[in-house]
Amino acid sequence: MTIKRRLFFSNIMMLVIPVILGVFITGAMLSVFIKISGFHIEEWFGAGERFVETMGNVQSLSEKWPHDVSLEQIQTDMERTSIKISREKDYNSISFGIYRDSEQIYTEGSFEDTPLLANALTESGSHYFIMDNVCVYTADAGGYKIILMDTNYRLHSGIYDFDNWSYIKLIAGLSFLLVVVIIFATTWFLTRRVWGSIVTPLDTLVYGVHQIRDGNLSYRIKYDGKDEFAAVCADFNEMAERLLGMVNTRQKDEESRKELIAGISHDLRTPLTSILTYVEGIEIGLASTPEIERHYLDTIKIKAKDLEHIVSQLFLLSKLDIGEFPMQMKQIDIGKWLNDFIDNVSEDYKQKGLHVELVENVKDMEVNANSVQLGNVLTNIMENSLRYVDKEQKLMRISCRSDSENIAITLADNGIGVPDDVLKKLFNMFYRGDKARRDVSQGSGLGLAISAKIIERFRGTITAENTPDGGLSVIITLPARKGAE
Repeated sequence: MTIKRRLFFSNIMMLVIPVILGVFITGAMLSVFIKISGFHIEEWFGAGERFVETMGNVQSLSEKWPHDVSLEQIQTDMERTSIKISREKDYNSISFGIYRDSEQIYTEGSFEDTPLLANALTESGSHYFIMDNVCVYTADAGGYKIILMDTNYRLHSGIYDFDNWSYIKLIAGLSFLLVVVIIFATTWFLTRRVWGSIVTPLDTLVYGVHQIRDGNLSYRIKYDGKDEFAAVCADFNEMAERLLGMVNTRQKDEESRKELIAGISHDLRTPLTSILTYVEGIEIGLASTPEIERHYLDTIKIKAKDLEHIVSQLFLLSKLDIGEFPMQMKQIDIGKWLNDFIDNVSEDYKQKGLHVELVENVKDMEVNANSVQLGNVLTNIMENSLRYVDKEQKLMRISCRSDSENIAITLADNGIGVPDDVLKKLFNMFYRGDKARRDVSQGSGLGLAISAKIIERFRGTITAENTPDGGLSVIITLPARKGAE
């Protein structure tokens, strides 16, 4: 259940539960009070109205009777009231009589001898008199006087006994107190329940934040709830994962920067040292003949070109790295382009000692790339094989395969391959094997790094692996589509 629903239902329950329990407890206490005191609810709320009802009936009859009404008519009309009074137990305290000149000529029930009766007989018209728990009502009917008397009027009139009233106030006070206690207990319980469902995940998040702050980037929050905190914890774990990736990338970039500085220092120092040495030899006269001087100058020129090549490669790599190297991309029929490329370069590499062979190709498949830079990538790979394959007959087999979405160009040489731990470093800047590091003429170590950046701009990938029969394979994968599309 979500936190919003918990809060909504808890607020509803804070209102409903106290009301239900309050009504239940009040009813239970009233039941106990009635059982102990013998008090009757129907008498409490109904009996006082019955005497008033009887008075109203008598008054209505007296208004209908004519001035010369007979006693028989009065008796006939009153019999209905007298029967009701005599037969119903709730009326057994009520009696009435008919008087003429203070003489009782008809009675129903028993009259108490009370001063109220004498006052009622002397008064004319309709009146009622109350004293203690006795109420007397009188009404004129022609020459007759109708008298009603209630000897238990105290209860019926609502002037209740002190003990009963005390019980009522006690019940009301206890009910109010219990309702307050119930409201407090319900609020405390529900608040603690809802608050606990909020505080516990918050504490978990705070602990996770502290772990990340203290450098434990591998910490992940485990939360099994299905409320809003589940999404927050998932976002936290994703943030921690990205932060860890950023830190790892930064560390790798820092290592690459250190390798870059070390590589630049080494690769620039070697030709510079040679240049300075030969210049110094010319200055001190070691080039004693024109032939030796020409040799010195040719060597200086070669080393200067090596420096120029390293600087141009660095410039190209930096441009590719920051995305400022312009590339005019277009759709290339990769099978046709690969045939033309190998036809153009195979003879040159054959003269250098590397036999290039296209063993498999595709038809009617296109890739989005820059043909010049794609050619530079393949040239860098073949140059590496030309430098590092230590065999008399150097061979480069090129194959191109396709599936429904990608083109894979594989360039496999017949060398001895590289150790497995070196495969991941081949595309790092300035990486070369230890033997090649001694001779800058063997390459600057930037060719494969530049190739990786170019393929990345083509939205592809480049990897390396050792072939089962020896040698090294470089696999270039590019997004492709059918030429007919």
